[in-house]
Amino acid sequence: MNFTELTFDWQFLQWAMITVLGIYTWLIGRQSASQKELLDLRLRVTQLEETVKYLPTQHQITQLIEKLSRNEAVLGGVSERISGLSRQLDNINQFLLKNK
Repeated sequence: MNFTELTFDWQFLQWAMITVLGIYTWLIGRQSASQKELLDLRLRVTQLEETVKYLPTQHQITQLIEKLSRNEAVLGGVSERISGLSRQLDNINQFLLKNK
């Protein structure tokens, strides 16, 4: 081994170290981007939790559907009574028009 071979080895070692440093920098940059993405996801999950906190539960929705069904039945009965009253009013109106 002579001196020229030794300097070549130092140049190779320098190239290898710069390559390793470049790969390390690239990996750290990717990890940093991943941490930013993780922070963004945490913020989004927190906002979603705040939004979901005020949504009704399944039990509340079931109760609402039951109440709406009862109201629909009551309104159906009221509608039938109003149609009967309407027919009676038509009859009274016809009677008053004929007899006057």
